[in-house]
Amino acid sequence: MSLSLGRTPASAVLAILLAGSLPSGAQESFDVERYVAIVLRAHPVVGQTGGLEAAADAERKSARLLPDPTFEYSHDRARPTDGSGTRTETGYSISQTIPWPGTFSAGIRAGDRQSDALRAGAESLRWELASEARKAFARLVAARSRHEVARSSEEDARSLRDLVTRRADLGESRESDRIKATVEWLRQQRSLAAAEREAESAETVLRTLAVEVLPRPLAVEAVPHPPMPVLDRDAVVADMLARSPRLRAARAEAERQRALLDVARRSRIPDLDVKLFRSEELDKQASGFSLGLKVPLWNAKRGEIARAQASTLVSGAEADRARLELATEIEARLKELQVAADQAVLLEGEILPSAARSVGLARFSFEEGETSLLDLLDAQRTYRDTLRETAEAHLALSVALAEVQRLVGPDFNPWR
Repeated sequence: MSLSLGRTPASAVLAILLAGSLPSGAQESFDVERYVAIVLRAHPVVGQTGGLEAAADAERKSARLLPDPTFEYSHDRARPTDGSGTRTETGYSISQTIPWPGTFSAGIRAGDRQSDALRAGAESLRWELASEARKAFARLVAARSRHEVARSSEEDARSLRDLVTRRADLGESRESDRIKATVEWLRQQRSLAAAEREAESAETVLRTLAVEVLPRPLAVEAVPHPPMPVLDRDAVVADMLARSPRLRAARAEAERQRALLDVARRSRIPDLDVKLFRSEELDKQASGFSLGLKVPLWNAKRGEIARAQASTLVSGAEADRARLELATEIEARLKELQVAADQAVLLEGEILPSAARSVGLARFSFEEGETSLLDLLDAQRTYRDTLRETAEAHLALSVALAEVQRLVGPDFNPWR
């Protein structure tokens, strides 16, 4: 199938641009959601997130465990002072440290918040990976669109060169027009070769990110972008602040540091050491228990408390900073999304149809001898540039949407 830029309606060209590539036989097209699902299933990040989830479970479990007991056993041989012979002495004991309840509960809170931070980190990795997958898919769609435009431009330039050559042979055109048409065809050949390399590179990136083996040839299907409705920015920002894994991780870390400060303060009340023992000596047998307390006389945990207070201040400021940075970034991303959507609508609805009509009229006038070759070439260049701008607008819109989804969540869809 070939595309003549001077004769094909703008709606047909738009269909090709939105498809990203021409159909490949009866092969099923790959859409972005299917590709993202493959990446999220096969990428090494899956193992990393699984490790973070396991670490989160371990933090919750370990925070609730008591210290292990200590078992001591002694066995020795001794000789009484009267010299009556050698005898055996044995002894054993079991000791257990019982944490102070307030300290233990504060430690549980610290462990739970650490678990929350790890889970948020795992979710953040998944959101980042889904965003990268969407952008890689969009870049391949745009590269194939530009390749299709370049291929059609080369075919159209070749057709024009042949037409001018025939007319020059009949004496109806100047030799300079044949040279100009030939130079234009050579320029389009060069652009086509560059577009082919770009499309191949984009497909290589797409396949590498997927890890799994994808079909060959790979037909991709882009999602059309209708005019975007007006976004409720306040609702989007509020949703992001409630769901953002980065912010949840920062807040969980701040809570963990506050819990550790409680641990440091409460640990000034010492843990209780309980010890049960039994011993058999030369002249007696003994059994009983003992209690032990570490008296906070010189240290009193002052150093630990001071360090915990400083860490609490730092983590609280980092959580506030993360909130401010996210709120600032989402505003910029939403603006980029709106600008990209408006640009795509303008190009598709007004500029591209006008450029298509212009090149059609210019070619008809040239074939009828009513205009010059330069006018036709100028109209064709304008039309090709508009087609490329349309592909770039779709790419910018897809990338902007992926960036918003990275912040708000993969399920964000302004068209729903």
